[in-house]
Amino acid sequence: MNTVRKAAPWVLPAALTAIAVAWAIGAIGSILSAQAAPPFAYSVAVLYDAVWLYALAQETAHRRQGSSARLPKAIGWVFLPLTVAILGVHGLLAGDVLAAIVGALIPVLAKVTLVMAIDRERTRISPRAQAAIDRTRAATRDRIAVSRAVAAARADETKAAAEIVKAAREAEAKAVTVTHDAYERYAEVIDQHPLPEPAELPGLVSDSDLEALLSGGVPEPVPALGTGGDRPSDDAPGTDDGTPPLESAREANSRAVAMLAAELYATDPPPSKRKFRAAMRAEMNARGLTGSWDTIDALYDREKALTGREGGEK
Repeated sequence: MNTVRKAAPWVLPAALTAIAVAWAIGAIGSILSAQAAPPFAYSVAVLYDAVWLYALAQETAHRRQGSSARLPKAIGWVFLPLTVAILGVHGLLAGDVLAAIVGALIPVLAKVTLVMAIDRERTRISPRAQAAIDRTRAATRDRIAVSRAVAAARADETKAAAEIVKAAREAEAKAVTVTHDAYERYAEVIDQHPLPEPAELPGLVSDSDLEALLSGGVPEPVPALGTGGDRPSDDAPGTDDGTPPLESAREANSRAVAMLAAELYATDPPPSKRKFRAAMRAEMNARGLTGSWDTIDALYDREKALTGREGGEK
């Protein structure tokens, strides 16, 4: 019974508002159809009345709770004369004066009855109380906004931490995967190409090669004995079968280098030390001979002393 009693004052304003809205949609759509397509014309009419209804609803809500409704009121009172004018013009264009008058009165009656219904139920408070209510509402809205901001910041922090943890876990998993793949490939290589025992490994670098490398020579495979040199002397101790023994690799290399030095110095005029050194190093590399720079300089001085000829320009 109380619900019916509360809803009764709103029946007439609601009915008149519905009639006014429907009539305004028809009038605006009919008038605009002469200028644009009917779908566009009636969609404009619907949007117009939607704004008007929204302003009426906001005005009703503000009046019922005792808050300020200046903007909804302004929109409502601006749309009221426009709607009256549109309905009146529509009736006159149709050639029916009575329809124009009735159509123009419908939105006015709807507005008046709506205002009466709102004034009947609205909360009547003093301006001072209304100001206090507004301050309380503003503080409440501020607290709500701060709470939402704090919650959003915490959510962002949690999300960022989760992303960091996720990235770290993915990096660890990738590192484990890469390490595992490397071990698998290493095992495959070892299975396919096993390494020999340490005792089976040959000597890769000899002492003489290392000495020649440190002194500036180029270690190469030892050339065949007797290449570019003389046969051993007849007074060297022989073997059991009467064959003279072969020279050692170091002696053969030294003899070949000495003969090469004599050959390169025997030019007219003799080469300078700089040219002699360059030619010796090139020929030694080509023939696989080893020797330091000091050895080459000593051979140059020896040939110079033996021939008694000065070298060319430096």
